[in-house]
Amino acid sequence: MRGPNAPAHGSLIPSVLVLGVAACSPGERGGVGPFGHATSEPGDAGDGGDTTPEPGSEATGPVGDGDQSDGGEAKFDIGAAADLGGVPGQGCQYLDVAFVIDVSGSMLEERENLIANFPNFVQVLDDYVNDPSSGALGYRVGVTNSSFQEDGSTTGLNGALDNTGGIFGDDPCGTNGKRWLDGPAPGIAANFSCLASRPAACTNVCADNGRERALDAIVGFVDKQAPGDVNEGFYRGEDSLLVVVTLTDDDDKSNVSPAGAIAALDAFAKGEDRYVVVTVAGPANTGCTSDFGEAYAAPRLHEFTTAASKGMMGDICQGDLTDALQDALSLITISCDTLPPPAG
Repeated sequence: MRGPNAPAHGSLIPSVLVLGVAACSPGERGGVGPFGHATSEPGDAGDGGDTTPEPGSEATGPVGDGDQSDGGEAKFDIGAAADLGGVPGQGCQYLDVAFVIDVSGSMLEERENLIANFPNFVQVLDDYVNDPSSGALGYRVGVTNSSFQEDGSTTGLNGALDNTGGIFGDDPCGTNGKRWLDGPAPGIAANFSCLASRPAACTNVCADNGRERALDAIVGFVDKQAPGDVNEGFYRGEDSLLVVVTLTDDDDKSNVSPAGAIAALDAFAKGEDRYVVVTVAGPANTGCTSDFGEAYAAPRLHEFTTAASKGMMGDICQGDLTDALQDALSLITISCDTLPPPAG
């Protein structure tokens, strides 16, 4: 809860962020926008029609103005939080961001693109925290993967946040012994790049069997925040918005059901409106090919994301994560501004 002297804010304050990246087919370029609404209607599999929403249309959700830096680099422009509506709540003070990243070999391009976009993503968070009218105190970022040791994947983190990375997997990446990065702080974008490039439980030679279990990883991430466990202290509770971001080019193959994963998040965050789910993955029914390579249909991840009170599907078929991250920031902003107190 914001302290008695902290101003009400109309911007994003620290919360827990979970980002999901999904792929789509050429005929299914849309996804699920803010608050679980579809950004476009899937095309008829037999008509070959173009169902891509027009840029800036209501169907696409929040879209930036395409401003470029002097060097041609895209910048995030999330616009006004009021654009997404919402009922004022107590607001949040913290942004706690957890990324669930597919570490299979086919995801190299996607991870590199996420890393390339992250400095702009961090700049938006920094600007919110540094805005004296926001009431924000800080944010934190953690990374895990979607693999499990029990499947024979030596990369598997089983939902534990990673605190090493780099080329050989043994660089502390500025975590200073913790399993996350706190911001604003000098070098946080570079340190995130270190973590996100290779979040794995092994060093040097690693094996991943390709069974992606993003939903099990999310539940594991939650369970491992119990007292004495490795993720303890990451999520700051009452004053924080929880955001879960998943990035994968495959569908989920978890033991837990989409409904079970939603139930776990509802219970952990103490309310369905106290967390955001962002998933960047494939379309619901068909695969696709893009600059990132091939991606599979992801019906379970679509079911999970649309079941969230505040969920958004990103389109991996675009071959660039800029729009997905920008839309995620818009959703996070309004969700933070309207964060209700814990249920019960």
